Amino acid sequence: MTNVSFTVSLPENYRSREVLQYYGRDKTETSEKAWKDGFKKALWVKNYPAHFVVNFDGFHAYVDANVDARLKKATVKSVIDSVVSSVLGLSQPVAEFESMAFADCILKRMVRQTAGLRVPQSVSAWEALVGSIIGQQVSVVAATSTRSRFIKGLGVANTSGLYCFPTPKIIASCKANDLREFGMSHAKANTIHRVATSIDLGEFSLDKDSTGYFFEKFSRQLLSYKGIGPWTVNYTLLRGYAFLDGSLHGDVVIRKKTLELLGKSMISTEEVEQWLTQYRPWRGLLAAHLWAMS
Repeated sequence: MTNVSFTVSLPENYRSREVLQYYGRDKTETSEKAWKDGFKKALWVKNYPAHFVVNFDGFHAYVDANVDARLKKATVKSVIDSVVSSVLGLSQPVAEFESMAFADCILKRMVRQTAGLRVPQSVSAWEALVGSIIGQQVSVVAATSTRSRFIKGLGVANTSGLYCFPTPKIIASCKANDLREFGMSHAKANTIHRVATSIDLGEFSLDKDSTGYFFEKFSRQLLSYKGIGPWTVNYTLLRGYAFLDGSLHGDVVIRKKTLELLGKSMISTEEVEQWLTQYRPWRGLLAAHLWAMS
């Protein structure tokens, strides 16, 4: 086993509540667990089961991580440091968004209440993608239940007792119909299995490249899979890559909150999409503020 501990500095206005809510969704605590001022999450490090713990205290986050293998501590620290920084959204340019929002007569009142908000990230793009597919057109409660059963059924437990998310290779080795045992529809099971198999065969990659066209290319590739639409792509980009300009106009909660914010009695999905367009390149981050809107 390899253990590392380190401290991360937080911005002055950092909000931990969204991270704690995101990692506290699953009350069965299959792959993650959150409490008043911290959380822990299972993940893979160099193909070995691992987990990390984050405790918030003022302007600092204290991190402790364990890998169920003997690896170089510098390697483990580098991986966990990168994951934690991403998960906490520390590199997201929220100040730029807030500068724009405070100058906007519609957004400024809402953003004053949610200033400092960052979009919590999944520990991997793969988790974000599968979670997005599972969450299509169902409630958060239903999606969380299915996701938990899926992780416990096909994941790998580490020494913390938490389960690491099933890898594409694990899923590709199953039959698509096997995934239905966890409460997935036939369509969702087929979609997840199809994408996992493509990744396992090297036909599709979730690794972000350095070109300026990654998100555009990635979106086109994902949309080519049956069962994946714009909402799934944009939610995956938001949670898996911190891409802050995906339009989530098809989200039921976003539509409801936009209705409240604009003081309208009715609004169509198309009208929400059109309204969000004026706030490019911040549509995804704006969606997160709408989710957090009281």
